[in-house]
Amino acid sequence: MSAASSRRCWGRTIVGLALALLAVVGCNGDPTTVVVDNGFPAAADAAGTMTVFKVWWVTTLFPSPVAPGASSETERTIAATDFAYALLAPGWSPGGGPPARLVALASAQPLTATPHDLLTITVDDAHFVGDCAAGSTLDAADAELIVERIFPGDFAGATYDPSTCTTTPAVADAGQGQ
Repeated sequence: MSAASSRRCWGRTIVGLALALLAVVGCNGDPTTVVVDNGFPAAADAAGTMTVFKVWWVTTLFPSPVAPGASSETERTIAATDFAYALLAPGWSPGGGPPARLVALASAQPLTATPHDLLTITVDDAHFVGDCAAGSTLDAADAELIVERIFPGDFAGATYDPSTCTTTPAVADAGQGQ
């Protein structure tokens, strides 16, 4: 066999292996996506409204509020397994200024997005922990992660107490400026 013939043979083999690898990997063109469903029912009065203010999962931020019973826009994400984190705005509806109160939540279990599929994150008391009004609280480490690392801008200048789901203005350092 000549050198040129050998190169063509190897070239066909490499192309064949690459095509086989693409078939095995499942490169079907469908992205991995995620959507947030607000599983809280619509309330008769505004005070009972539970708006999902923000959600974070692995690499995807949902910055727009989701009304009770509604769904967010579908976003692209990566295939992974991890916890989701959310902020509830009880008694708040978009368009009325910033929420007076935020409640930090974490999914009760890790959630899994599989390649080329849709992950639906349902935010409600059955799937998330941390809503004191529902009788569940976050531990201090989870609360710290959410308010200091995931959503720090929403808690800037404040202290969040996960045992009561309350936010208070941070106390200024008494020794500051001395």
